[in-house]
Amino acid sequence: MKRALVLVLVLLTGACGVRPSGVILGGPAPSAPPAVAVYLVLGGRVTPVPRPDSASGLTSLAGGPTAAEREQGYTTEVPAGVVFEASGGIVAVSVDVTALSATAVAQIVCTSSSGPVTLVGNGWSRGPLVCPLG
Repeated sequence: MKRALVLVLVLLTGACGVRPSGVILGGPAPSAPPAVAVYLVLGGRVTPVPRPDSASGLTSLAGGPTAAEREQGYTTEVPAGVVFEASGGIVAVSVDVTALSATAVAQIVCTSSSGPVTLVGNGWSRGPLVCPLG
């Protein structure tokens, strides 16, 4: 009797479950175009702004806010015409880094990396610094 009960349970258990079917395609995985975060100033606060990944974050930051971003109230304290060169945790800046405002420094540090960054320029250095927003 016990053996018959076990056999019935095995047969019933084997009959349960999902029926076999062909492969069901779900389509391509959703994705967004790659973007970099450029830190601009809005209402006196440093704020991340996504930009298409067509250039590095620092190159985008050097260009300042786009026309659309300016219309939304974004500004920058990074001097016009500044040039950046980043390597590892060092960011070379084409201006005297001691003359940069705290807001400009935060924009550069936050845009350049999530880790400690040292700014160097015109014979001076500041850092290592970390993004005050992160």
